[in-house]
Amino acid sequence: MFLVIVGMVAWVHGPTDLACAQEPARAPEPAPVQEPARVQETQSDNQHLALMHLIESLEPYHPKGEIRGTAIISGSTTMQSMARSWSERFRKFHPEVVLTKGKDGTENALQEISENPAVIAGASRPLTEAELTALKSKNCKEPISLIVALDPLALYVHIDNPINSITPEQLEAIFRAPSTDKPHAAKWGDLGVKGAWADQPIRIHSRSDISGTTGFIKQWVAAGSELAKSAQVHETNHDVTKGVGSDPYGVALSGFGEANPKVRAVPLVLNGSAVEATEANFLAGRYPFVRPLILIIDKEATKTDGGLREGILRYVLSRDGQLEAIRAGFFPLDPAFIRKQLDGISGPQVR
Repeated sequence: MFLVIVGMVAWVHGPTDLACAQEPARAPEPAPVQEPARVQETQSDNQHLALMHLIESLEPYHPKGEIRGTAIISGSTTMQSMARSWSERFRKFHPEVVLTKGKDGTENALQEISENPAVIAGASRPLTEAELTALKSKNCKEPISLIVALDPLALYVHIDNPINSITPEQLEAIFRAPSTDKPHAAKWGDLGVKGAWADQPIRIHSRSDISGTTGFIKQWVAAGSELAKSAQVHETNHDVTKGVGSDPYGVALSGFGEANPKVRAVPLVLNGSAVEATEANFLAGRYPFVRPLILIIDKEATKTDGGLREGILRYVLSRDGQLEAIRAGFFPLDPAFIRKQLDGISGPQVR
């Protein structure tokens, strides 16, 4: 179910290599009665220092030369704030560049780049091999996807919800539609919650079908099955967690950066221990529930754009661009992984 994270590095190298280990489905059971693994303040400080050292180890952006041209940036609303900052700051280096906003939503962006290879598409989920093949069959002849940031996810519930923790199997049972072959959790009692809450409905708050967040949940959480009906659909991830904060029986999957005082993240049971959804646990590699944020380009189009797309990607994967990812609430990539991705665009980078 979860992408494999080692320390602060996502060891993933493309759509077909995204390592997601799906555990066998079984009936949800109450999570083990264990206290969440807590991280001492000194450990948390060490993780922040490690994050700072990681950023300092990244190469700052240095323009290779003057760049002109126009590009359309479409896609994931999850990435919208980050993409806006990238665009604004990239144009400070290259004022002759015009970057315009295209359609919202991962699914819309994939459709747009398939028709117009000048588009740079943002996706908040991994692409499948079938999707890459579909792009190639249209106007996007050489699509490549690059991971540009990491977005750890958490299961959010109302602050008053008494649930202690959640297992991967229970998580799947919440979001997968009812079926004859797999269990579905419709009430909080199905997840082991006792007392007055046991008979209360689980009310899912989600994004629309064009959202990469919804696509990610279907692909990696529900194992490709149809999703359970949502109680309420929202336009942004911020609105999703806001909705849960107003709904005592609400639940949603969203990024770390979308927390608010009226919700709390439920610890995830891994190997028999409940692990809190915290920045320190993610940076230490203890909390592996994360999705990659991706930019997709047509490599064929880079041959005739005067270095525009390569320049944008070099900026995004530079220290400058990764700092913007942090400011937007996401996590940066490891320098060696960044170099490997850039090598795939324009050949080996100068070390």
